[in-house]
Amino acid sequence: MMRTTPVLSVLLVLCSVSQVMAQPRIMTVDEAIRLAQDNNPELQQATADISSARARLDGASLLLQSNPTLAAEAGPRDDPSVKRGVEYSFQLLQQVEVAGQRGVRMEAATAALDATDARLRALRVDLTARVRESFGRVVAAQQWLALSTEALAVAQQGLDAVDARFRAGAVPSLELNTARGELGRAIREKADAERRRAEALAGFRLLVGLDPSESIDAQGESKPDEVLPDGDDVVAQALANRAELEEARRDLASAEAEAKLAARAWIPSPRLGTTYRYEGDTNTTIVLGVVQVDLPVFNRNVAARGATDARVDQLRVAIAATERRVKQEALTALERLRTARAAAKGYAGDVVKGMQQNIALVTESYRAGKIDFLQLVVIRRQAIDTQREYIDVLEELNAAEAQLGRTVGRAK
Repeated sequence: MMRTTPVLSVLLVLCSVSQVMAQPRIMTVDEAIRLAQDNNPELQQATADISSARARLDGASLLLQSNPTLAAEAGPRDDPSVKRGVEYSFQLLQQVEVAGQRGVRMEAATAALDATDARLRALRVDLTARVRESFGRVVAAQQWLALSTEALAVAQQGLDAVDARFRAGAVPSLELNTARGELGRAIREKADAERRRAEALAGFRLLVGLDPSESIDAQGESKPDEVLPDGDDVVAQALANRAELEEARRDLASAEAEAKLAARAWIPSPRLGTTYRYEGDTNTTIVLGVVQVDLPVFNRNVAARGATDARVDQLRVAIAATERRVKQEALTALERLRTARAAAKGYAGDVVKGMQQNIALVTESYRAGKIDFLQLVVIRRQAIDTQREYIDVLEELNAAEAQLGRTVGRAK
C-alpha cells in the first residue's frame, strides 16, 4: 500500500480547497435584488435622508419653537434725596405662537417626510428594474458563451470531416480552406461571447455590490407563456404606485403647508414674561408682567408668501405633466412586453430543439456524403443563428418585463 506523505497530504487539501473556492456562486434574480438593496449606496443615502426628515419633524413638533430669553440689569443708584444703594432687575421672556403656526409647520414636515419616503421607494423600484435587466444580460451572455463553445466544437468536427474527405481525395482544397475559415470564425465568436459575458458580469457585480473577483452563475430566465395584463389595469397601477408621483404629491402638500405658514408668519408672535426689579435705596421690590409684540408695519412677509404660492403652482403643473408621462410610459412598456412575448412564442415548441438536432446531424450527414459542403455550412449557420436569436429574444423579454415592473412601481 502506498503511504501518503505529509507534504502530499497538504497539497491534496489545498487542491480540494481550491476546487471548492473555484465553484461559481449560484445566483437567482431574487437574491440579486436583495443584495442590491442591501448594498446600494444610493438607498443607504436615501435612508439617511429619512432620518434627517424625521428629525426635522421632531423639531417642528416642539410646542415652543424659541428658547426663553433672560435679561439682567444691575448698578449703583446715587440720588442725593435718598441714601445711596444698589438697583438690579431681571426680565424673563418667552415667544408664543398664536396663529396656528405649529400645526402648519408639522403638516409641512410630515409631507416632507412622506416625500422622502416616496423617493426611497422610487429608488428601490428603479434599482429592482436595473437588477432584473442586468441579470437578464448575464443569463443571455452565459447562454451565448455556451452556444459559442458548442459551435466551436461543431466547427472543429466539420473541419475534421472535411480534412478526412480531402485526404481521401473526395473534396477539393477549396472546401478544406473554407472549413478552416469557419473554424476561425467560430473561435472569434467564442472570444466575443467571453468578452460579452465579462462585461455583463462586471456591470452586475457593481450593481449588486459583489467583489469583482467573485464568480457568478446566474440561473433563471423569462418565459413567454404568461397572460398579458390589461392596459387600463397597468395605467391604474402606475398612477397609484409610482413613487415619483407620490413624491410629487407630497412635495405639493409640503409646499401648500409652507404657503400657509408664510401667510401666517406676518402675524406677530408675542413674547410673554415677567420683570423683577429691586431698588436698594428704598428697599423696594417690583414685579411686572411683560408683553412684547412686533408691529407688522413695514414687513408682512410678502416675498416668502409670493415665493411659496409660486412653488405651489409649479408643482401642480409638474404633477399633471408627470401623470401624462406615466400613462404614456405604462402603455409603451406594455406594448414592448406584448411584442417581446409574441417574438418569444415564435420560437416556442420544437423550433430551437430542432435546430439543436440539426447541428448534431449535419456533420454526420456530410461525413456520409449525403449533403455537400455548402449545405453543411448553411444548415449549421442557420441552426446556430436561430439559437442566438432565441437568446436575444429572451433577453429582450426579460428587459421588457423589467421595464413594465419599473413603470407600475414594482419593487420586487
